[in-house]
Amino acid sequence: MNRPAAIAETELHAFIDGELPPDRVAAVRAALAAEPALAARAAAYRADKLALRALFRPIADRPLPPAWITRIAGHRPPRRLAATRRMAIAAGLVLALAGGAGTLLLRGGDTILAEAEGARDGTLRPTGSFVAQAGSAYMLQAALGLNVRPPDLAKFGYHLVTVDFYRGPAAGLVYRNAQGAELSIYVRKSHGDARFDLLRRGKLRVCIWQDDVVSAVMTAEMPAGEMMRVASAAYASLDM
Repeated sequence: MNRPAAIAETELHAFIDGELPPDRVAAVRAALAAEPALAARAAAYRADKLALRALFRPIADRPLPPAWITRIAGHRPPRRLAATRRMAIAAGLVLALAGGAGTLLLRGGDTILAEAEGARDGTLRPTGSFVAQAGSAYMLQAALGLNVRPPDLAKFGYHLVTVDFYRGPAAGLVYRNAQGAELSIYVRKSHGDARFDLLRRGKLRVCIWQDDVVSAVMTAEMPAGEMMRVASAAYASLDM
């Protein structure tokens, strides 16, 4: 009897999100039937997705109360994002995950996106780089003047390998998984109001989030559902 072909983590997420190419669906189903550990992992991912949808859908469907908006507009904390605004962005992330996010319209003069794309394709040259190490968080904070740390994405199979610095100041965090797939996060001080955008650039998914402290762009080749799970975890752990 032939052993089912190994299933990459990205394929498993794509299967769960209904984005796997038809010619791979049968292979994934065969692997799930043959490997209890893989089936259990897939079940856990599905349960996580359903739990997030059930928990945050009511928040995402309701507009923020006018009193909250007034308080947010009149108060900008110096280091950490107001809880209501963070909740609004987190709800946006989860709503996109629950509803199957698609490409959103870009805003005119989207500087943060242009910078992130330049950092990824090499047209924006770094002023310095270093290999990820124990002191990466300290160096990132010192360079950006922000109380942030590189997100830990190990549970998704991605590990920080390098940190590049750019004028602005800004930083590019480069992660890779065991298969060599790359995920990048471009970070700088916020220049605007809270926002969330999810879009597509060819095979790449791009997630932009911004609060009143930090602007960040995550880019990777992965299904939308997986991107939202990774982006929500990164956003939650970026702040110190």
